[in-house]
Amino acid sequence: MRFWITAILLLTTNMSQATAKPSNSIHYQISIPEPHTHYVKVEAEITAPGKKSVALKMPVWTPGSYLIREFEKSVERISAVAAGKPCEITKRDKNTWIINKNSADKVIVTYWVYAFEFSVRTSFVDDDQALLNPSSICMFAEGLENTPGTLGISLPDRFIRISTALGQNSEKYYVFSNYDELADSPIQIGNHEEWEFSVAGVPHKIAMVGVQNADKNRFLKDLQKVCETMTGIVGEHPCKQYLFIVQNVESGGGGLEHLNSTVVVMSRLNWNDEAKYKSFLGLCAHEYFHLWNVKRIRPDALGPFNYNQENYTELLWVAEGITSYYDELAMVRAGFTKPAQFLTTLEGYVNDLENRPGSRIQTLAQSSHDAWIKEYRPNENSKNTSISYYAKGLVVAALLDAKIVAGTQGKKNLDDLMKLLWKKHYKGLKRGFTTQEFEAAASEIAQTDLGSFFNQHVRSLATPDYQTIFTNLGLNVTIKQEKRMLSGATTALENGKTLVKFVENGTPAYQSGINVNDELIAINQFRINNDLEDLLKKLSYPGKSKLLLSRWGILREINYQFQPTTRFSIQLALPENKDNVQINRWLGSGNGIKP
Repeated sequence: MRFWITAILLLTTNMSQATAKPSNSIHYQISIPEPHTHYVKVEAEITAPGKKSVALKMPVWTPGSYLIREFEKSVERISAVAAGKPCEITKRDKNTWIINKNSADKVIVTYWVYAFEFSVRTSFVDDDQALLNPSSICMFAEGLENTPGTLGISLPDRFIRISTALGQNSEKYYVFSNYDELADSPIQIGNHEEWEFSVAGVPHKIAMVGVQNADKNRFLKDLQKVCETMTGIVGEHPCKQYLFIVQNVESGGGGLEHLNSTVVVMSRLNWNDEAKYKSFLGLCAHEYFHLWNVKRIRPDALGPFNYNQENYTELLWVAEGITSYYDELAMVRAGFTKPAQFLTTLEGYVNDLENRPGSRIQTLAQSSHDAWIKEYRPNENSKNTSISYYAKGLVVAALLDAKIVAGTQGKKNLDDLMKLLWKKHYKGLKRGFTTQEFEAAASEIAQTDLGSFFNQHVRSLATPDYQTIFTNLGLNVTIKQEKRMLSGATTALENGKTLVKFVENGTPAYQSGINVNDELIAINQFRINNDLEDLLKKLSYPGKSKLLLSRWGILREINYQFQPTTRFSIQLALPENKDNVQINRWLGSGNGIKP
């Protein structure tokens, strides 16, 4: 009797399984059969019942790097099979392939991606390693962006390790809840080392790639301190695990943030150079703080992502400028630099900004919005016409912090604004904020309406009132308009030739008609060897000169009028009172952090 009932139950279960419709799913299988050829093979198994066709799309950009990069240009040899038969494939637009699966539930699409562009935002494969950014490797199925999926990786014979922040299931496949998570999870493959530490109970790993001269114990201790300091700003860690992918290269730098990881670049033999080592710690602090600011506390335009086109926002200065400010401030809070050094750094940012001609042309909001066509595509005239939302964003973040601290008599600082945005938007509303919502939150923390502050510093070309804002904070402020003898031409020595690389608007070089790419030969018959400034001061201080140059291979002589150029200069100093409540709150000790 029991056997008969069991048989009926099994029959019923099998019939139910046979008639149940499969649900949407996607599985990627990545392999690198011949690493030295730089190709990645991708098999995408897509289950989408009820659909006659599937549209596969390759992103045209990657989050965090605001430039259309056209990843689809590297896709080759795409084919597909459904129900054992080849599928017809048509190209709809530059990054979309339509797979006709003849109404079959499942289709397997195979394609190859050429990956030989080394950077933190692209993919690179050779016979030593593979750094894969899934946004440039894995196409997504249109309409299935929110479908959970799995990823398998077949290691080349000579590689032994895979490092990624993606979790794994019982079958050892990597898992993702949606395409955004996959696209935002870089994968390091090779024979690199993995180092470990913990912050706030969260396991952290470092994938240390390439030859380097790092002091492992020191770096682990220092990076842990950096991460603890950044975590203390908001006070709550969002990750289950975190990964640093550290690429040690011959020369270069940079980094890119991700949802639960980052890729950062370090010159392999710079680890024992104290200044460059601390600069790298600052880079790590920057990318790490993006865990909160932009990956979770974010402008509303930055997620969910539209991978087909630009994602415009006037708030990139919040994402990058505030983060840049915190990576400098955190080095003080973590004890790696002194408060006076931080003030010197801040002075440098202000002076560079105010002496950049572009600060009188482009607002901070415009710089954020036009990042897609300007920030990542600078040319020889960019400094004359634009600013960086990183640099001015840092300055405005410092001013905003000072405004909050002074306005609340040291009871609040910028940390409190980040905490409020975290609680209200990330954890509460579970969405990004608009410009109005960000400014309203800042006003709430500052306990005063900051509308005029944002109008002046974000949406206009007005010079900030540094004197009032920093003096109210408690700093000693000295501002000067100095006359300096500057040519206005930036030059470089190439193959024995002095070549012009930049001509600053409003300077003698600009007014005299010197062009970028001119070869400067002589001034008043004295040979120029990349020493134009010194020669001008010695020969014509001030006055008219005859400048011999070569333009497009043709010699010409021009009149050069050397005259003073006005330069903005600010100096910031701490007050003698070391127990100043506002200054301590600003630097972080008011939060229980000792600078």
